[in-house]
Amino acid sequence: MKFIKRLVVTILLIIILLVCGVVYMGYNMYQDAINTTSISERIKNIKSDENYITFDKIPDDFKNAIVAVEDHRFYNHDGIDLITTTRSMMENIKEKDIVAGGSTITQQLRKTFIFYTRTTFYKKNCRTICCI
Repeated sequence: MKFIKRLVVTILLIIILLVCGVVYMGYNMYQDAINTTSISERIKNIKSDENYITFDKIPDDFKNAIVAVEDHRFYNHDGIDLITTTRSMMENIKEKDIVAGGSTITQQLRKTFIFYTRTTFYKKNCRTICCI
């Protein structure tokens, strides 16, 4: 019984240390990204695009379709869907590859807006955990 308790405590400590390390690395990735191009400069670039439209000009049916397909619990969380994030992280860890996505619309916007780099297993999970 003592062995199992020690094993569980050890595993929990390892998980905590890994999460802390990934959060730290994710934060550094975020800092590098915003130091490359400021957020105000990115907004300026987006608004200058000929295809830019304001949110109120997007049809409600289109907005509802995006929510239904991309993040069906969008109105029930504050930007992080822990159920979907946990499920996708476990699948990705199990497969040692990116096989599932768990990003909410909020996280996808942040990723697109701040991170322009190609997704890798490491970056995907650093960004996901960093948002939590």
